[in-house]
Amino acid sequence: MSDISLINDSQQSAIVTNGIGKNGEIYMKAAGSTDAGALVVYDAGNWRKFADEASSGIANDYSVDFDGANDYMDFGTNTTINSSSAFSVSAWFNVDNIAGYPSICLLKTNLTNGFLIGLANTTGGNAIYNGVWFGSAPTGDTTQFKGFATANSTLSATLASGWHHLVLTYDGVNPQASSSTTVYIDGTAYASTQAVGLGNYGTGNYVGKGAYMFNGLIDEFALFDSELSSSDATDIYNSGVPASLTSYSPVGWWRMGDDDSGTGTTITDQGSGGNDGTLTNGPTFSSSVPS
Repeated sequence: MSDISLINDSQQSAIVTNGIGKNGEIYMKAAGSTDAGALVVYDAGNWRKFADEASSGIANDYSVDFDGANDYMDFGTNTTINSSSAFSVSAWFNVDNIAGYPSICLLKTNLTNGFLIGLANTTGGNAIYNGVWFGSAPTGDTTQFKGFATANSTLSATLASGWHHLVLTYDGVNPQASSSTTVYIDGTAYASTQAVGLGNYGTGNYVGKGAYMFNGLIDEFALFDSELSSSDATDIYNSGVPASLTSYSPVGWWRMGDDDSGTGTTITDQGSGGNDGTLTNGPTFSSSVPS
């Protein structure tokens, strides 16, 4: 076998089109390619990607596109999330419209109450803020505890376009204490500013569904039964490219198509919990991923 050669997207396509590929031949994708840094192997007209310099050894080819109307991922029963135990959430997102308080996920604490994580870019009164919110829904009902973890208009404008990474940690001490959560966006910490509320949103654990629906792309969604550290959040962000989460022992890790060939309605749980996700009402796979 010859030395590993650098190829770009068009050269990779030409190898197949012109029938010049040799089975087992290894190439590295050049800078500027859709999967720059990846090692790809030619296999009878197909390509197998088994390593990626920029993503700590994982291939990331798919995300899930939610329409903001009625589609979501249901990941069933999950005992990790409750109001008296520490937990953390990690997700990559690319929102189409931040104006509608899009919900990244709903996490149930019991049969009636649950945590919501979503985005917002409207200010007004003492209930609606810019940035990321966590807890009960952002409404004018001041009888509910609100869980806005950020109040930053610059951050909100940033979140409104492109891929971003979120880590939210909860210490498990008191959901109504303003210091109980920290949000990290793209590796930078934003302290919680208000107490967290538990909302009544029916049963279920969902990605892309909550008090409001998510419109846009979500990738590499994960849950942890611990409070991740600041350095963990920075390392998981990995300068903007998803990396393997195995060393952080996720209890749930849904790669949004990469372990399921970007087909079907099942998203396999790569964490320890074994709670496979089910795509409901027709969300689709996308080849747009963080990179």
